[in-house]
Amino acid sequence: MRRPSDSRALARAIADPPSVPDVRAQSDLVGLDRRSVRPEDLLANSVAVIAPAASALSVPFVLMRVVGPGAWLSAVLGFGLALLLAAVFSQFATRIAAAGSMYTWVTRSLGPFAGLLVGTSMLLGYGILVAFGISQAIRRSSEAVTSGSTGGVSVDAWSQWWIGVAAIAVCLLVSVRGVRVATRLALVVETALVVGLLVLVALTIMREGLPSASVLSLDGADPWRIVLGATVVMGITVGFESAAALAGEAERPFWSIPRAMTGAVLVAAVLYALGFLAASAPLVAGDHRRGPAQRWFPDSIDVHVADAILSSLLALSFLALALCAWNALARVIFSLAREGALPASLGRTHTRWGSPVAALAVITPFAIAPATVTLLLGREVGELSMTLLRSAVLVLIVAYALVALALPVFLFRIDEITPGPVVVAALAVVLTITLAALDTVEDVRQGDRGGLVLTAATLVGGVLWFAWLRSHRRRALRRMGIHDETITTDLLGA
Repeated sequence: MRRPSDSRALARAIADPPSVPDVRAQSDLVGLDRRSVRPEDLLANSVAVIAPAASALSVPFVLMRVVGPGAWLSAVLGFGLALLLAAVFSQFATRIAAAGSMYTWVTRSLGPFAGLLVGTSMLLGYGILVAFGISQAIRRSSEAVTSGSTGGVSVDAWSQWWIGVAAIAVCLLVSVRGVRVATRLALVVETALVVGLLVLVALTIMREGLPSASVLSLDGADPWRIVLGATVVMGITVGFESAAALAGEAERPFWSIPRAMTGAVLVAAVLYALGFLAASAPLVAGDHRRGPAQRWFPDSIDVHVADAILSSLLALSFLALALCAWNALARVIFSLAREGALPASLGRTHTRWGSPVAALAVITPFAIAPATVTLLLGREVGELSMTLLRSAVLVLIVAYALVALALPVFLFRIDEITPGPVVVAALAVVLTITLAALDTVEDVRQGDRGGLVLTAATLVGGVLWFAWLRSHRRRALRRMGIHDETITTDLLGA
């Protein structure tokens, strides 16, 4: 049993820890709520950002209509590539715990120039994910109110805007309250959504039966359409790595972050497969009379009730997406501010709750901007954010390719290079760039140059940002790549 004198000595050591050679007294990420987020909460964060329940409820119908025969193969290719990228990212995540996640990994491998290109892509991509989540939450909430009302009540533009303000207030207040609260809430929401989806899938399969083996037939399949379908599936998995931005606050970052990223992709793949099986039976049987929302419910359920239930589930899913993408984006901004690449004031944290309060607050106007513009133009809310998201997917995929390209260099620099990870990284680079190029060619053929323009603008912005920092803030470039480190109190705790 510990004597009172031992307890007093330990208390004095914690209050005034002794210096240890090569071990710092505090981390560069000081102020964040270190070692507090549980593994299951990290998984919930990544799952929420890719919104697998929402995807499983709608994307199978889209993919079967667009791809036709071989739609299942598109899903296999898309999720397979996402798992390949998760394996690449895990190589970094088992060695570096950084709030900047991908851009920090690349900076540590290829230098600050490539790191800023990835950082710019993350700021844009995560920012659009937040705005997309808010806009879609507004849209689906409005649809739920309209469908569920007996008198056909419509939600006007002003009311929709206030729904968006309420959604933003929830995200901001929960995030400021602390990362543990935000991730725990995400876990509860995603668990409820998965249970709801499983119930719908079970009821649909019991009513319609399982589809025949013809759903896996490749007769009449178009390889080009299958590849394009794979880009769609790849698009719905962007953001699976968002849990890595919480590495500085994770209980066991080197263990839990890789599992959160891989687990999120696996959860999405399983839910998609179940949704695909349930959605295939009526389509294979030729039942095209009911819309996607009503296909999940029996004929005895009123169409308006079915629409209201489905829209409510989707609204909840998109709100969770916005919340978790918001937290990931705030950590990236926080990290860049601590390094000096952004104003230092954005690196402030809440003294009690350990949240990057300044970075969280600065996101607010960007989160509501697309919905506001759409409503002012008299268009359906969500149109602009959907367009931006389709373009931002290419931006993030290019960032993923840069991360995969950086892995062999990183492993060589730390003298841990082995053939396995190098082969995985090379395969990820080739497949990612190939899918991105084919998707871009198809978009340009159809007259949509949004993704190409946005990607080019993002890369140019990264180049200009680097040039400005090199001429005005060289110290920021030297500091880039900060991450959480073992500190003296960690050794005392051990």
